Amino acid sequence: MPLSLRTSRRLFSTSSTVSVRRKLVADIVSPAVFTTEKPGLPQPRPIAPQPSSSQHTSLESFLAYAQDAKLSTSSTTYVGTYYEYLCALSLRRLGFDLTRTGGRADAGIDLLGSWQLPDATHPLRCIVQCKKLKAKAGPNLVRELEGAFAGAPAGWRGEDVVGVLCAGREATKGVREAIRNARRGLVWCQIEDLGNGVGRVRQMLWNQRIGVLGAEGVSVGIRHTLVAGDVKDRVSHDEVVLMWKGEVWEPL
Repeated sequence: MPLSLRTSRRLFSTSSTVSVRRKLVADIVSPAVFTTEKPGLPQPRPIAPQPSSSQHTSLESFLAYAQDAKLSTSSTTYVGTYYEYLCALSLRRLGFDLTRTGGRADAGIDLLGSWQLPDATHPLRCIVQCKKLKAKAGPNLVRELEGAFAGAPAGWRGEDVVGVLCAGREATKGVREAIRNARRGLVWCQIEDLGNGVGRVRQMLWNQRIGVLGAEGVSVGIRHTLVAGDVKDRVSHDEVVLMWKGEVWEPL
């Protein structure tokens, strides 16, 4: 069954330099594996997870720590930690509240937290893996994420817990098919590093299970922003936004 991506050319102007292309990319429609009946309401978010480091708890504090510790920016520790914090910060604009838990013995889970959706009574609990890839992403990454559910801590177990996979590359056909066929609710986010601690979400896909859990009626749009400057020198930035009832939805 081919993927179904809903599209529209309609533009929504939000300022003189910003426009939104509604429903450019939407959820991956899965075969009828699940019942259409909604499950019990997701449970309220459990006690917030503890950060994995006492030396830094945000991207800003990590950058300060790395500078003081003279940590090489090309080291595996720096690259991985930086990208995990960048993902947490970038996803905040889409309703995610995440804490970095990655490190030794992290059971393959880099971030823990919740995802607040427009019409959900309670936020969805989620586990997140972050992959700053140079090569194309393969469906093996989706299988790794599915395996990480087994190591989730207390409070992040159950059928209504969502898995989120963040990567610096677009989802390949194999990734899309793996997410579509997954029995759990899975989300793919392409998060681009713009440098200097700034990131943006370029692509967001989810399977049918996410809709059942609370994303029904929510779609993905692209906000097109022109950076200030001379017309000929302006640079455009495209970033994912969530759409709800025909409008851009942003968490309070």
